[in-house]
Amino acid sequence: MDQQTTPLPGPGLAQDVEVADIAGSQSPVEWDFSAAKARLGAHGFVLASGRGEVRIGTTIGTIEAPCVIWLPSGIQGSVRLDAGARGLAMTVSDAALGRVVPASSIAGPLRQAIDRPLLGIRIDAATARAAIHDLEDMRRETLEDLPGMREAVMSRLCLVLIAFWRLGGVATQQQASPRVLVQSFIQLVELNARAQWRVSDYARAMGISTDRLTSAIRRATGQSPLELVHRRLLEDAESLLERSALQVSEIADALGFRDAGYFNRFFSRLKGVSPGRYRQQMQRLRAGRDGSYAAWP
Repeated sequence: MDQQTTPLPGPGLAQDVEVADIAGSQSPVEWDFSAAKARLGAHGFVLASGRGEVRIGTTIGTIEAPCVIWLPSGIQGSVRLDAGARGLAMTVSDAALGRVVPASSIAGPLRQAIDRPLLGIRIDAATARAAIHDLEDMRRETLEDLPGMREAVMSRLCLVLIAFWRLGGVATQQQASPRVLVQSFIQLVELNARAQWRVSDYARAMGISTDRLTSAIRRATGQSPLELVHRRLLEDAESLLERSALQVSEIADALGFRDAGYFNRFFSRLKGVSPGRYRQQMQRLRAGRDGSYAAWP
């Protein structure tokens, strides 16, 4: 059966990440990373089924699903898959890779990890499904082009890269102390609260289960992880309502809410007043303070 040469996915003008299906072709398919194509960015593959081989220079390795492949920007070679292979492939621009690494204690190791290739690292089926789910979410975001699309894509890309980093042999935080877990969680909340990460997203980024994260946070703070995320979003909302001229709908968009109605319900439930009423109260309070100062001799 003839072998197909598959065009590489490449970041378009509107986004820095593109995801393409590996959809069980009836003939072998190959991605060729010549010098020119390698400069398009880094390339990742998550295979749910199938076999093939990956070549870098004179090194040829056999790959068998479920597995992941990561080829950093500039790497020349090829990925060849036998007929029937299924999964997803992505291309990530250098600009996106430069922005996606979180400003935290993992920044240095993560940057080093994404500069190293992964040549068909075997994973279990559950890990493959989770990675494919994140890639599908990224693709859906780019296709729907909703407000906050870029931030949502970058958040999911960060999760995928952290997963690849761990597969390269980096130890997770399973045995980390509760204090370290809480510090790591708070750092991630600062970076990703507006991206509307789920608690499971935070747990996955930290390499622990959702139950372990919830237990550690509740013991340390008396609150659940979700309550802390909501508190952070509420603080940002209060600040924007008090200090900016943005409309409520614009504030909702800036904070990652899918629509202004959902933001109104969120704010009203936590503060007891609507965002518009809260802004009016703060304006009256500020006007009263300004008036009292003006009355001073």
